[in-house]
Amino acid sequence: MEILDLAVFIENGMVTETAFFEQVDGHDWSQYQDRRVLVKGCGTTIVPPWAFMVVASRLASVAKVVRYGNEHSSVSVFRQSWLEKKKPADEEDKANVK
Repeated sequence: MEILDLAVFIENGMVTETAFFEQVDGHDWSQYQDRRVLVKGCGTTIVPPWAFMVVASRLASVAKVVRYGNEHSSVSVFRQSWLEKKKPADEEDKANVK
């Protein structure tokens, strides 16, 4: 599992919206292609909830699984399999739906 520490997006010990988005936009997300990723929070810095959501949304476009927490305890926040849909019904089934 790849580990992404949110500390890479923090400047001068704090999260500011402008600097955070500049860091996120400049990050190489392709390194997480089809990988399982653990997003670690910062124990020393308060990270606003929107920052986690931004990172998770960027990872969702490339990663297979995104988890949040640490190496000992984490929760799934995204799985590529959640996006898989059933095969579309054939035209006859669609015609029967009213």
